[in-house]
Amino acid sequence: MKYIFIVNKVAGKGKYKKIVPKIENECEKRNLQYEIRYITEEINSNQIVSEYEKEENIIYIVGGDGTLTNILSGIVKTKNKLGIIPSGSGNDTYRTIKMLPKGENVIDLAKINDKYFINVACMGIDAEVANNVDILRNTIIPSSQLYNASIFYTFVKFRFKKMQLKTDIKNIEDKYSILSICNGGYYGGGFNIAPKSQLTDGLLDIYYAEKMSRLKMIPLLLKVKKGTHEGKRRVHKFRTKHIEINVEKNITFNVDGEKLTDNHFVIDVLPKAITVYNDDEFVKNILENK
Repeated sequence: MKYIFIVNKVAGKGKYKKIVPKIENECEKRNLQYEIRYITEEINSNQIVSEYEKEENIIYIVGGDGTLTNILSGIVKTKNKLGIIPSGSGNDTYRTIKMLPKGENVIDLAKINDKYFINVACMGIDAEVANNVDILRNTIIPSSQLYNASIFYTFVKFRFKKMQLKTDIKNIEDKYSILSICNGGYYGGGFNIAPKSQLTDGLLDIYYAEKMSRLKMIPLLLKVKKGTHEGKRRVHKFRTKHIEINVEKNITFNVDGEKLTDNHFVIDVLPKAITVYNDDEFVKNILENK
């Protein structure tokens, strides 16, 4: 078994330049057989994964949530295990994975239309906050304050959209402040939208908040950040294996760091679809260069 590191040079503003030598050092210390591959304009992440489709390796993604989301469609078709060296801006998937037991864990995936994800697909004020971070990333705002700045930026432009939700247990039609389809628990750079979610229960946790004033949305988002929003007035939750969402005009979902725009979405949970490898000590040694 080899350790394959697929590196996104763009994620995290060039963090890979410091991380790759640390990967090499840690692998040498552990006498691991490893390869380091780079995503380029000529070869994308799934093309790299396809080279190992008949093998059983640990494929580490060195990048952010978006890099990971893009590679899932390739890894899910193989027997390779997935690892993460977080080097993006949000790194929410790593927050979720590192809470699993050490070693190999067979977990659920979710799929929205043709895109796989581990954590959360969301739309509404929370999704637009996450999407607008990209707009603000190239400004003078410090990276540590991007999400807070995006909250205020988004409030100026946000418009409620009427949606129809169809599930195997209920149908709902309304305007929402927040709609999040959760397999894992985190999004938006640490917002704990689904504190009780489990990656192995074969269910999606659906959270939605009714239309409310912007003044009421601010404390709601602060509660979501801490994971204390469950049971609050106008916040609802249910669990399902399947959900369909219809809107009159196209809307954009934020899907684990990637954007998906459409007016019809079909989301399913895929039980025990992928094996992830959690070695938090290995990752910490690389990131902290012990």
